[in-house]
Amino acid sequence: MIDKPPASYLLDRFLLAQINASFQIEIDHLHKLGVLDATSYKSMEIYESGKLSSNERLYFSLWACQDLNSVAFEAKKKILQKGDPITSAYFIVSGTLITVDGDHIEHLGPGAVIGLAEGIKGLPYPKTLISACAVQARVLPLSKIVHLKSKLPTVMQKILNNMVERSLT
Repeated sequence: MIDKPPASYLLDRFLLAQINASFQIEIDHLHKLGVLDATSYKSMEIYESGKLSSNERLYFSLWACQDLNSVAFEAKKKILQKGDPITSAYFIVSGTLITVDGDHIEHLGPGAVIGLAEGIKGLPYPKTLISACAVQARVLPLSKIVHLKSKLPTVMQKILNNMVERSLT
């Protein structure tokens, strides 16, 4: 049996490697607009003003969602191993994560949604996921998502399946 490298080794490799992909919401931009708290009156005014991009609006909506539990990950910890079953997806509120799949490395920050499409499709996690620093996230339990999906009209289920397929290609 081959030992899997520790998270610190993979993180060090990331720091020396070329990043293949990156995604994050520019939190500084939101702060400059006055969005510091998802539930404040000022933040709600900005949300309704049309000043936010679609990704920023999605971030804001998930950040403010009271129905999602929060989770914190310490820095330099392996969160998911490639091949792990997916029981929850994660929406990143703050912090930085790195995904590693062979030589392919991605940098994910606030606004990234991890494991949702794969989980809906019933696939295992396709990459190793490591926290580069302290990370705050919201948990999206896949059992609830799959349950809700089954309640959708057939045409909506097909649209959702199409979206999932597109995001995985």
